[in-house]
Amino acid sequence: MINLMFCGNSKVFDGMIISLLSIVKYTNEPLNVFVLTMDLRNVDENYAPIEEKHIEILENIIKEKNSESKITLIDTTDLIKKEVLSSVNKKTHYTPYIFIRLFSDKIKELPDKILYLDCDIVCYKDIKEIFEIDIEEYDIGVVRDYIGRKVINKKYINSGVLLINLKKVREDGSFEKARNIAKKRVMAMPDQTAIYKACTKKLYLPDKYNEQKQRKEDTVIRHFSMTIKMLPYFRLVNIKPWNIDRMHNEYKIYDYEDIIEKYLEIKNNENKKEVVKKI
Repeated sequence: MINLMFCGNSKVFDGMIISLLSIVKYTNEPLNVFVLTMDLRNVDENYAPIEEKHIEILENIIKEKNSESKITLIDTTDLIKKEVLSSVNKKTHYTPYIFIRLFSDKIKELPDKILYLDCDIVCYKDIKEIFEIDIEEYDIGVVRDYIGRKVINKKYINSGVLLINLKKVREDGSFEKARNIAKKRVMAMPDQTAIYKACTKKLYLPDKYNEQKQRKEDTVIRHFSMTIKMLPYFRLVNIKPWNIDRMHNEYKIYDYEDIIEKYLEIKNNENKKEVVKKI
């Protein structure tokens, strides 16, 4: 089985749909998917957790391709809420949900090796290719950050795709070190920088496993992370795979239209069910 991990709240559920649709398009192996969430509605009403109704939809997607695939929802609220909200980085332009992955070593249900994916990725080849990379001697397998490698350090990483050796992470305490860094030191990209500093045993992978600029012929995973545009003026651009009109109009990307079609069908069916429930 290919072990996958997503983290987030209901706001990124659409991203999980698109990500899994793109994965099952190319991958025949059974998937063992873990979705980690947290309820922070007492902090912000928009911070609603992923619920079982969401998991049912995601389960249908993966089981349609392989009946042996399975998905598990894990509520991390009690485990990490207090620590996250006491962090000096609890209020950045990112949500507190970026920290969930840093606690994966404390969740006993998670297997020794797992591929973490941000919810704004689209796959274009078999994800088995990255999962089977040998990281037995490393904490994580990572790709360098497209911008960070130029302005921070040539080895600075992007945390949107992490091949994690949880067995080793649990042994050497690297994620615990990362949590302590993120809790005490103010940083612009706290989770990412904390992982970069704390995980000294990193295997650097080719860009094709976390392509942040534009899709290439060998791209396995395209990550639609926040980027910088210089023209016609300097600005941050943050277009996600489910922002369909902006993806077409601003990025001129039309290479996963079949995925979008299935995504819209799923969303339409979901909306119909919600209407029926209200009636």
